Amino acid sequence: MTNAFPRPILGLLLACALAGCSGKHDTTQSATTTQAPAPVAPAPGTATQPAASPATVAASAAAASVARTATMKTTFDCDERAVVLEATCDADDSPLPECSRQTLAVVDRASGAIQSTREFDNRPETAGDPPQVEAKIGELRCVRAASGERYFVADMFNGGNCEECEWHELYDWNGALVGSDRDRKKPNATLKALLRDSADQPDTVIAKKSLVGFYGKPIAP
Repeated sequence: MTNAFPRPILGLLLACALAGCSGKHDTTQSATTTQAPAPVAPAPGTATQPAASPATVAASAAAASVARTATMKTTFDCDERAVVLEATCDADDSPLPECSRQTLAVVDRASGAIQSTREFDNRPETAGDPPQVEAKIGELRCVRAASGERYFVADMFNGGNCEECEWHELYDWNGALVGSDRDRKKPNATLKALLRDSADQPDTVIAKKSLVGFYGKPIAP
């Protein structure tokens, strides 16, 4: 039998067959492992958000506390004087909220000059609660003594239910505190006479102002 191809060409065809020279490519793909991208460092100059420091947290709490308070102010006029009461208290629905600050000033109405200012003391901090003003004013009165001198009388209270929880304070015409009957063992003669006269002789009361509802919502009857 005679071969159709010369011997050299036949050898080449056999070698190509053994080597896989078919003109086709291997389509089997190897598995590729995908790795999570490495963390990218912020570019230079990029702002980062630092953790809040204890001072920042405290400042934020203080700001929130301030936002929950309200400052009230009222003026009581009597002849040529004006009494200005100002208080910073909790902004809640309590009829008697806690107040962190309270001042009482006497002003000359003609000139606007402040004759005196009293800042009320805070009771000491207890059980982690911040100091608060103990005394509040229920009514202000402007009265004339038998001598002709004029005074201011403040009806004071602290919200408690005791003999010492309500008392009176006496201020002279320039706003200086000159007497009180809170200590029953140390009565003030001028204050006692003014209280008696204002009850027996209403015309000795020049003017008065009730402060019900000044600090918070008044209690419904």
